[in-house]
Amino acid sequence: MKEIEGIYKVEMLGPYGWESFSTAFIQGGKFRSASAEHFAVGNYAVEDGGFAMDANLTQFEDHRPLFGRNNITGLPIKFNASIHDDVIDGEARVADGSRHSLRFRLNRLPFLN
Repeated sequence: MKEIEGIYKVEMLGPYGWESFSTAFIQGGKFRSASAEHFAVGNYAVEDGGFAMDANLTQFEDHRPLFGRNNITGLPIKFNASIHDDVIDGEARVADGSRHSLRFRLNRLPFLN
């Protein structure tokens, strides 16, 4: 299994390219991310070069709709991705089967001791 624990810059693909979205902490099967507008808490697993994460997303600022929704509180999402060196690249969807999806990538940041 590839070692992926660390701190990551989360980017979302928008209409003008990759935009900074949040900072994520990945450790011991737990996923935590936050920005000035939202936070997500969940669990992840790594298998066969892939990354799968289930989390709950809360947005507390109406900067922009996420997954076609505003005022999100505890929205269950699924993120499936592939791992390439220090980048986790994939797609997030609402767990209820909604047609809305968002493309995300996580870039590992240097670890400070």
